Amino acid sequence: MRMTLISAICLAGAVAQAGAEPVASVSANYNIDLGPMTVTEVKYRLNLSEEAAQSQAQIRSSGISRVFAEYTAKVTGESRAARGGITPMRFHLVREKDDKTREAKLQWIGTGEIDYSPKEKKPERRARLEKALNGKVADPMTAVLKIGTSGEYPCPSTQQIFDGRDVFELSLADKGNGQIESEGYSGPVRRCEVSWVPIAGRAVEKNEPRDSYDVAFAAVGELPSGRTLWLPVALSGKLKGLPFNGYVTKLKSTAAPMGAASNGN
Repeated sequence: MRMTLISAICLAGAVAQAGAEPVASVSANYNIDLGPMTVTEVKYRLNLSEEAAQSQAQIRSSGISRVFAEYTAKVTGESRAARGGITPMRFHLVREKDDKTREAKLQWIGTGEIDYSPKEKKPERRARLEKALNGKVADPMTAVLKIGTSGEYPCPSTQQIFDGRDVFELSLADKGNGQIESEGYSGPVRRCEVSWVPIAGRAVEKNEPRDSYDVAFAAVGELPSGRTLWLPVALSGKLKGLPFNGYVTKLKSTAAPMGAASNGN
């Protein structure tokens, strides 16, 4: 599941060539390299219209990694992108690994209540999970957009996330301005250190180590609501002791029609 999270953090960076104009849609292909090998490929699409944001990603193992663990995942998310901020609506994950399928469905109801399935079977673990589910928790796809519109810069900020199995926190520490020159994106960035800390679920019980990643964000344009959008254009760190890098290999973005920005509050 950690690779799915890493994919969710970096997969939206393709908007980086949209400039300051409102963006209607973005599609991108990503590679995630673990050490010297490409182990994961991501295909991503983001659609924006008025106050709605719909995103989807297809994630699959690649190269020699398929010999050890072949997996695919399809992730979709729906969010509301009004001037008041980004709020989650629905999230769906289907993950297949070694002929086993895992599915998770999340839906936000009313004032932040979360309906999710399948429910955790162990009563004690389920109680701890549901205690951690509050009005601040978002799904991974919405969290990418929340980070990108959290303020003048994406960091410092803190996001609480639920993926259907674990509740965890991403804390972003500001590391100042920088510059990136690469095939996928060239230009100014804001550098952040992103720390992953489990709050409730299986990751806590397994005592999984806290991870930290270096992420570079670029100001990529506007949501239809008029909010400036910052999204990742580079991601690196360590996974199980090995260095990894996430980067875009192909992208296509479409500008929103003139006058498409929403006047909603």
